[in-house]
Formats: sequence, C-alpha cells, structure tokens
Amino acid sequence: MGWLPHVIMGFSRATREELARIIPERSCCQLAELAGLAFVDGTMTPQGYDVTVGQAAAARTVYLLFKQLYQPYMEIKVRHRARFSKHSIYVIRIPQQPSLEMICTNLQSVQSRYAEGDWGRDCCRRAFLRGVYLGRGSLTNPRKTYHLEIVIDSFQQAAIIQGCMETFDLTCGVIKRKNHVALYLKDGEQIAKLLTLLGGHTALLRLESVRVAKGMRNQVNRLVNCETANMDKTLEAAMRQIENIRLIEEKAGLESLPKELKEIAMIRLEYPYASLKELGQSLDPPLSKSGVNHRFRKLEVFAEELRERQGDRV
Repeated sequence: MGWLPHVIMGFSRATREELARIIPERSCCQLAELAGLAFVDGTMTPQGYDVTVGQAAAARTVYLLFKQLYQPYMEIKVRHRARFSKHSIYVIRIPQQPSLEMICTNLQSVQSRYAEGDWGRDCCRRAFLRGVYLGRGSLTNPRKTYHLEIVIDSFQQAAIIQGCMETFDLTCGVIKRKNHVALYLKDGEQIAKLLTLLGGHTALLRLESVRVAKGMRNQVNRLVNCETANMDKTLEAAMRQIENIRLIEEKAGLESLPKELKEIAMIRLEYPYASLKELGQSLDPPLSKSGVNHRFRKLEVFAEELRERQGDRV
C-alpha cells in the first residue's frame, strides 16, 4: 500500500511529492533548500522577488520555507501554461517590504559560496540539491529505463549543481537542449544514491524493487539462453553422430565395428536426443561422458575414412 501513490500519479510526481514533504529541522538547511529552489526558479522583478515553479508540491515547499525562515508577506499566483493545458505555473512573490533585502542577500550568499566551491556541511548540500530537484527535476519510471534529469537555464548553473553532486561522488552528464541545459543520471546505482541523499526513501524502495526484478529477469534470461545454446550444441552433435553411424551402416555395416563402437552406435540410434552423460549411464558397465565422447570420435574417424574411399565427402 505504501507504493500506491507511485501507481496513481506517476513515479516522478510521487517522488517530488515525497521530497516536498521534507522540511529540514535546521534553519541553515532550510535556507540551503530555499536557495536551491531560488537558484533555478528565482527572479528579482520590479514588483519584488518571484519564485516561479511548475508543480504544486514545489510551490508549497517554497511557501513553507519562506514562512518558516522570515514570515514575510507573500502573494501566490496561479497561471495556466497554455489554453488547453491542465498544468499550471505557480508564482510565489515576496513583494517590496523591509525584509526583502535581507532575504535576497541570504539566498545570494548561499549561491555565491557554492559557486566558489565553498560547500560547507553535508546536510546543507543535500538540502540545496533537494531544492534544485524540486524545482527542475524529473525521474523516469525505472520499469522503462533509468533516467533522472534536472533541466536548468545555463551551463553556469549546471557547473555549480554538478560540482555539488560531485562532493557526494555522483557523476552526472550534461547536454544542451534547445534553450535549456540538462543534467542527467542514467546509472541505477547513482540514481539510488541521489534519492538517498535527498531523503526519497519510498522512491528508493520502489527503484530498488525494480532493479532487483530486472536483475533477476536478466539472470534468468542468461541462464535460459545458455541452456538453449547448450541444447542446440547437443542436438547438433547428436545429428552429426547419427549421420556418421548411418553412413557406416550403409557402406560397411555396423557388424564391421569393434564391440564397444557398435554398442555406442546402437544406443545412439535408439536414443537420438540423449546427452552423452545419459548415453554413458545406459551402458553396462556405465561409461563416463568423456569415454562416450571418445568412442564417437573414433566413429567419426571411421566415417571420414569411408567418405574418402567412396568419394562421398560432405
């Protein structure tokens, strides 16, 4: 039942909803998370400071963090993306007021420190990345493929986010897409590690469940393919052995063979699909797999000699 939201609303949205419910206890982490959201979605305008996000979960987080840290007067506006789109854009605005300058200074301070590589505490870096992900992140359903993406506006932003992720030994790719830049992870382990850092434990369990299922399926497929290949080889060898025996029977007669070769030839004709091990166990006394194979090699040599003599080479 704990994974039901993932089924109802989609894996990416459910992950964002889970992360949006996390409000850090430390004020420094609250500021870092808000700075992460503002870093990718914040803009200073003549009317005040706007944080514009495309998801209700991210909008709630922005509102709660501003309220927790500064208790400013805020305006919230909802706009539709397009005429027929069901999706909305949420604008959380801090209008001109005495605390606005301090808010902007604090947010800029965090962003500037990270831009200079002054990373500070692990907990704050995790909160910063969670803010960035809430604003611009998405995660493909792992049943389809492993792909986590953060879409931002510039390579400069990408470099800072990439540097922050590298402090946790996470290596992401960067690609240009029209007017945007995308950071991405395609490795299941790396995505799992990032979800752990962000606090997405339910999403992580879901991801790991899929990874285990995929791993088991791949292992079964490898075993089946290997078994099929072995069966093909066994049948191919058996058909070749029967071909040799029929040739000997036709050109020289099985009575011309030594006792042990005649015996193995007769058993092969009786059990055309049996393995070498099964044929060996049918003998009295039983013979090992290598022993049976040795007798078939002798039959093959005999058959080749007949082909050469009869001009019936295949």
